Amino acid sequence: MLQELVPLISSDPFITPIQDGQQYPFDQLDEALKNLDASGYQPTFEEGHQDLFYVLESIVSTKKFYRHLLLYRGEHAQKPINALQWVSGVSSVRPFPKLIILEFLCVHPSLEGLLKRKFMQALLRLSKRAKLFPESFSLTGVEIGEVVIQTPSIDIFRGLYGGREVCLKKYRVLRQSQSNAIREDLVELLIRETIIWYNHRHPNLLPFEGIFQTDSDFGKVYLVSPFLANGTTVEYLKRYPNVERRLLLLDVLSGLSYLHRNNIVHGDIKGANVLVDSEGRACLADLGLSRLTDAEILTWTSIQSTIPPWGSLLWLAPELMSAQLQYQEHFPSPTTYSDIYAFGCLAYEESCTTTYLPTSSLVLTLLQIFTGLLPFAELSTHGRKYSWQIHGMILTEVVKRGRRPLKPAVDSPAYLCYGLTDGIWDMMEKCWDREVRRRPSADELSKLPFLVDVLDDRLAQE
Repeated sequence: MLQELVPLISSDPFITPIQDGQQYPFDQLDEALKNLDASGYQPTFEEGHQDLFYVLESIVSTKKFYRHLLLYRGEHAQKPINALQWVSGVSSVRPFPKLIILEFLCVHPSLEGLLKRKFMQALLRLSKRAKLFPESFSLTGVEIGEVVIQTPSIDIFRGLYGGREVCLKKYRVLRQSQSNAIREDLVELLIRETIIWYNHRHPNLLPFEGIFQTDSDFGKVYLVSPFLANGTTVEYLKRYPNVERRLLLLDVLSGLSYLHRNNIVHGDIKGANVLVDSEGRACLADLGLSRLTDAEILTWTSIQSTIPPWGSLLWLAPELMSAQLQYQEHFPSPTTYSDIYAFGCLAYEESCTTTYLPTSSLVLTLLQIFTGLLPFAELSTHGRKYSWQIHGMILTEVVKRGRRPLKPAVDSPAYLCYGLTDGIWDMMEKCWDREVRRRPSADELSKLPFLVDVLDDRLAQE
């Protein structure tokens, strides 16, 4: 049955076929998957589901079984993918679902820990290789409306789903550039973003509702999330310039701390990726560059992409910039430390909106939280269009000369209008420390006195 899926000789150097007599636990997995499929993937953990949990744990903890699982394709891969997503989803339920026996809880006192991350990593790997999403992600009845944002790489649409206004994000691949390598990168990017985003819920993360796919083409996959009428922080602060800006920083730190506690690096912290909900709370969005960081899970195979894992240049930590300056073949991955560096830049500016022009130049429209300045604005403004020359200048200044964003004068709008203080500036400089391990964590930043003492009266304002 399942043995027919294993080739006599594998072309993958990490994978070898299972030999005769080593089929356990796949016969047991096949039976457990049939039972789960017949139950309709209910969001409850019944006593009968423990066999599935144990067999999946055995597979992801044993390399020869794990490698065999990664050979599954087509419908044979879809059921394990659905099951791995189901156990990841059930493990997030609080309180624990009914009928989990005491013995089971003693073995797995926390389903949110390393085991869940192992399941999710297996889900990422198998989904990537089989080029399949969990079926529970699929949405129907989504209406696609007008384009509201266009960048060189994505289109954002307004739409309707279930009578509610939603936002639809679609990655753009130019027709003339649709090589196999580019499309492979797109598949990996979509799978990584959707699985990580779907399985992590927090008040300061933009909720992810699922995917809408008009056909089997991965270039026509739409990522669906609620439409937040307040838009990005740039748009929000234009309308409400007198809001308490420290609350927005606390919101971002709360969401970032949640990601880091779950061993996830965001990878693209900047104002344009921070949205504001109806209560005035900031939500992190755009997990396209996010990735799991567990070293012990990533030792023998990897989901690293050939896409450079860097966010926007002006928010990029020096240790990541150096790879661009040196034209390195292998790109360094973003880290929790580079997220903190980018957060310092977010505190410096608020956000930038980008307009994609036919000339391929970028026009930056700025509104900042505490400075009114884009990081390194003195290098990239004064009427000059953003160009590769300015790009290279910023790389050289930051990497080779240790340049940091310029501190505003005490009589500037940053101090007089936006609420900048010396304490906040000191926080930014700690985030930009060249010695990455000296940068504070998101938890440590959220406990700074000028953030702890801020009054959150947003619910009262509603």
